[in-house]
Amino acid sequence: MSLLQKLKSHGVLHSLEIGFNRVVPAWCFRFSVGTVYALNVEQLNRRWDESECDRYAIKRVEDSAEQDELRKITWNSVPVDTTVGHYGYAITRADEPGKTIGGVWGGVRQFNEADLGFQIELEKEQALIYCAYVAKEARGEGIYKRLLPFAAHDLNSEGYRNLVVMVQPWNKASTYIHRKHATRTIGSVAVVRVFGLAMVFCTGGISKSKTCTTGLLSDPVMIQIR
Repeated sequence: MSLLQKLKSHGVLHSLEIGFNRVVPAWCFRFSVGTVYALNVEQLNRRWDESECDRYAIKRVEDSAEQDELRKITWNSVPVDTTVGHYGYAITRADEPGKTIGGVWGGVRQFNEADLGFQIELEKEQALIYCAYVAKEARGEGIYKRLLPFAAHDLNSEGYRNLVVMVQPWNKASTYIHRKHATRTIGSVAVVRVFGLAMVFCTGGISKSKTCTTGLLSDPVMIQIR
């Protein structure tokens, strides 16, 4: 993919963020902004019921070894001990069942963003969609359009009727598809981390326990999404 194609696909700001994070060491500085959307579960359920997946196979990943592999593929860096009970989903081509070309996670109870020093406390029927990934060679095939409705349908069947997602606003592709399936914008979360000090700022229907922390793992800023 050429530089111009990447800029059109990702957006200028998202491309700059990727480049910045490659140059500046993660332990030194991080800045992140996420817009939080409430997803339309009924719409996603209908989308799954109407979808045709003859060319693809989608499943909930339950085997621990397969979950570990899915974590690597989706760049899921959430501390493993905080993801007990989280749901992982993978999609493959029907004729290549051993090759995962996309994945996504559904977080329940809590979601710990250890690198940024905050933890989302999820309500009983609430789940967070995170770490969505589509392999480069499969982009443009509508992989995530199939994967997201499947994940939403499965989470709903487990009693999670309130699905939310946090998207970086400069990620054009992610913003487009999640806004398309959203009922509303809940608010936003912005984080600045300099070495071991993280500062968290929230807007809209998102509350926090405090603003600053130096205990990124041991004493994170607690966030609730209403």
